Amino acid sequence: MTIEITRRVGDLAAEIPGATRVFQKMGIDYCCGGERSLEKACLDAGVAVQTVLQELRAAQEAEPSVNHVDWTTQSLSALVAHILRKHHVFTRGQLELIAPLSEKVRSVHGEGHPELARIHQLFQALEQELRLHMQKEEMVLFPYVEQMEKQQEGTAAAPGSCFGTVRNPVRVMIMEHDNAGDVLKQIRTLSSDYTVPPDACMSFRKLYDELQALEQDLFQHIHLENNILFPRAIEMEEKVSH
Repeated sequence: MTIEITRRVGDLAAEIPGATRVFQKMGIDYCCGGERSLEKACLDAGVAVQTVLQELRAAQEAEPSVNHVDWTTQSLSALVAHILRKHHVFTRGQLELIAPLSEKVRSVHGEGHPELARIHQLFQALEQELRLHMQKEEMVLFPYVEQMEKQQEGTAAAPGSCFGTVRNPVRVMIMEHDNAGDVLKQIRTLSSDYTVPPDACMSFRKLYDELQALEQDLFQHIHLENNILFPRAIEMEEKVSH
């Protein structure tokens, strides 16, 4: 596959093992910004297109990790199970861990670091939105997708829905992904890219470490949904409805 600068970032992230690591390293948004061309994404990130192309070609030529799974070819049910098992579980665990930690660090260091109050406020909003978001996926969207795949296989009837086409909940999920991405970008900016100040205690350091871990996993999580699961679900619905 030739890597063209006109290709969508999300497609490259889905097709090339190691591409997401390249994009993270270069500060390129490949999940919420996956619709952009590689050229536009590089321009937005302020990085040289040729540098990114070299990194992507090196990733393309490298041997895939033994743990790499090409989710563009696996069943949608397998992908859903992976998202639930890996990302939803991790996200809930991080939210449980960060919530009291953020309050503690804000109360102890807030006077000397006023940005902590805003970070705490943003995290609280993010926590509330992510919990509701995952619940909607687990109770509504994901079961519909799994039932639709069974319909295509001829092992189940067409799934019923209260939302019409699958495009409708997908549109909402993408909008919520964008909101979560914006909040994470604000937190990263306020924390100066999670740079720990000299007077930081162990809890302060841990807070920034765990927020960054949440961010990195959430980007992978959103990438799998925005760039792979959702487009494939829309395509499948169009096939089974004809």
